[in-house]
Amino acid sequence: MRRRRPVLLSLTALAAVFGSGLAALPATPAAAGPPPRTEWREVFSPDGSLTRVEIPRQAEQAPSARDREAAAAAEVVPIRQTGPSESRFDMVIVGDGYTAAESATLRRHAEEKWAEIAATAPWDRYRDGVNVWLVNVVSAESGVDHDPQRGVYRDTALDMHFFCGGIERLLCLNESKAQSYAAQAPDADAVLAVGNTTKYGGAGYPSLATVAGGNDRAGRIAIHELGHSVGGLADEYWTPGTTHSGGEPSEPNVTTDPNGAKWAAYHGRSTPDGGVIGAFEGGHQYENGIYRPSQDSLMRNIDKPFNLIGLDVMDRAISAEIGDGPGTACTGHESTRTGSLPAGGSAYQPDGGSFHAAAGTHRACLDAPDGARFTLALLHWDGRAWRTVATGDADGGLRHTGARGYYAYRLSAASGSGAYTLGYDTP
Repeated sequence: MRRRRPVLLSLTALAAVFGSGLAALPATPAAAGPPPRTEWREVFSPDGSLTRVEIPRQAEQAPSARDREAAAAAEVVPIRQTGPSESRFDMVIVGDGYTAAESATLRRHAEEKWAEIAATAPWDRYRDGVNVWLVNVVSAESGVDHDPQRGVYRDTALDMHFFCGGIERLLCLNESKAQSYAAQAPDADAVLAVGNTTKYGGAGYPSLATVAGGNDRAGRIAIHELGHSVGGLADEYWTPGTTHSGGEPSEPNVTTDPNGAKWAAYHGRSTPDGGVIGAFEGGHQYENGIYRPSQDSLMRNIDKPFNLIGLDVMDRAISAEIGDGPGTACTGHESTRTGSLPAGGSAYQPDGGSFHAAAGTHRACLDAPDGARFTLALLHWDGRAWRTVATGDADGGLRHTGARGYYAYRLSAASGSGAYTLGYDTP
């Protein structure tokens, strides 16, 4: 990004230009103006910890006609294409600071970041339901601003730069320009911007995340930010000495209830980030008055995995875009049953009986024959009778968080007939 050095004139210099009359002006206090506009940004440290800082709002120049033309002409490369966008989760990657001669480097960095995301739960279950598009953004110069040290400038397409708001590893860009390039992809459920730098850093925006493309640890930043943008998860770290005084947060992984009733069905269960689910004070940037589900998780330290609540939330969000359709989320389940239904017929699975499950989330997918309409229901034994607690959606997907007990699936042929496949996971 090209920047011009500001021209600063001291009062002494102004007096020399305009004469002694300037010195005769009465000394008056500066007029009180509006307070400076600020914004919050997450800062990622190499040790995996996170902090939240308030910085001056970053001025953003709207894309010019030339910028829009360049975006419209950008090549879109499918890194991974698994099916039509209407039944897939579409991840779009844009780059900054890569010249035309460095398109292969941009692709390598994009593939490496996707590989890191795809190896992390729950993304690893949905690889066959995700399209990954690379928009080949071409910059005039290689690299990003303030790299390797402050004061180094490059002419790049998205104006990416370190030392954003004076924070060294905060990697900002022009969000509007990045979005104009991302819009060239067939669809965009999430956007990741990679910079041509090996220096660790990144940033989270409402519509995208930035990461250092050439840094082998920066992908964890993207995974954390996807927790926000895809799952709507809150941060689980805090600023010392702060107290939450507002109402109940809408995010699923923080609460003002010291008993953690929001995720009561998970209490006492082992969680991937270590320990068991409970209610731990601190989160949502506040040290006191708010609680998180586990001691550590990816929403507190990016080197940790999601906790159980985060996993289930992300699972639902990703599968909602995929639609749990045949050949996507119907594969990879812990258990599978197959069978056949006549028109108007029904069956119970597994194997005509029931199963016992711990408290938690049930997931299932029913793959029916083309042209047929099969329905799926989850039944729970309440001690006296079998009750329907959840039904499948139009695409055959079902998800339910319930208590410990006995369950069974009921399959019915509302219209048509033929063979089916039921895949399901138990808590």
